[in-house]
Amino acid sequence: MTDAGNTIDIITREDDNLSRSGRAELISKAVPVSQLKDKFKEFMANLQSIIDEDTSTNGPFHLSEVQFTAEITTDGEFKLMGTGIGVEAKSAVTFTLSRKST
Repeated sequence: MTDAGNTIDIITREDDNLSRSGRAELISKAVPVSQLKDKFKEFMANLQSIIDEDTSTNGPFHLSEVQFTAEITTDGEFKLMGTGIGVEAKSAVTFTLSRKST
């Protein structure tokens, strides 16, 4: 963290930022915490709309836990990572959501 906690440094690579050798170069950018917070809330709200379930129509089973992996871009965007990412996923953020007990 830099600037007394008002920003978080994000280090990532950009697809269009390749060196002459064809290797991706890392870039770093300080992103305001407030921007990350807003983007995270938007991302989580969108995920919630995907996983909301109608328990009256899906039989005796219910979804109790969801795990997903996301990346954070240098603009503070959260993006869901699909399969086949491989080694690059090592620096991804993994979230596990569990159903609240009623």
